[in-house]
Amino acid sequence: MAKPVVIAHRGASGYRPENTLAAFELGIQQGADGIEFDLVATKDDHLVIRHENALSSTTNISRLPEFAKHQRAGIVEEVQVTDWFSEDLSLDEIKKLRAIERIPDLRPGSAKFDEQFSIPALNEVLNSEFLSHKTMVVEIKRGSHTEKLSLHIGQLAAQEILKSKVYEHNVNLIIESFDHEILMGAKKSMEALNLEAKYFFALDDTKLAEVDIVKLSMGLDGLAISMPMLFSSDSWVRAAHGVGLDIWVYTARAEQAQTSIEEYYEHIIQTGVDGIFADQPDLLARVLADRG
Repeated sequence: MAKPVVIAHRGASGYRPENTLAAFELGIQQGADGIEFDLVATKDDHLVIRHENALSSTTNISRLPEFAKHQRAGIVEEVQVTDWFSEDLSLDEIKKLRAIERIPDLRPGSAKFDEQFSIPALNEVLNSEFLSHKTMVVEIKRGSHTEKLSLHIGQLAAQEILKSKVYEHNVNLIIESFDHEILMGAKKSMEALNLEAKYFFALDDTKLAEVDIVKLSMGLDGLAISMPMLFSSDSWVRAAHGVGLDIWVYTARAEQAQTSIEEYYEHIIQTGVDGIFADQPDLLARVLADRG
């Protein structure tokens, strides 16, 4: 059985507020093979790193009076919410915000770093030297932030990648999305600029019978599936490998271990997945190292 790659999920998000440069760099320091992060757009066609285009759960925007006027109703994952949205703010305005821990009750250690880190733009991450010879998974988020852009969000991402030092730093680049149309649009834009990458389609709450995995394999390099899907009665790993697709799983979280940390990670490793997105990459890396 091949050793799975360890991907720091939104950085070492078990220890620092997620999707920050500090979380990314810590993840690499802890032994991760690479990082994953989420991409959303601003109103002036810039791309920034946030979990979703609604900002209140991962930034301090609700505490800043100057942004009160931007609060409004919107839709996130088909649910109506009242929040602040990335597409209503310019990059300069986003840069006035600071990251906060999304689940402070579960991760008080990370919450101690609230408001210490800025919100990174895509180009800052692309040009980070600590990612040299590592893997970078760019998840392009679906949502209302894509609706008013002057270009397809995948095209904007491709242009940023073209201008960056990603290939100079020998970064292994993976583009990922839960939206197949967005993913294919990004692939088209990347290929038009002769940019190399792999493309992963992310799935959640999906049965194997609901997808044409052979058809997916014709245009993609891999799948990212949820933990419940991995441990369902469907043979996702065997099916993906049977058509030449890599298969990665999200998200390994140490807080979910019901017995020992070692047993929790070993249970995942034994499925034969090719990659594991982990909030505590150091713990997973340690278990893999102990296995020899």
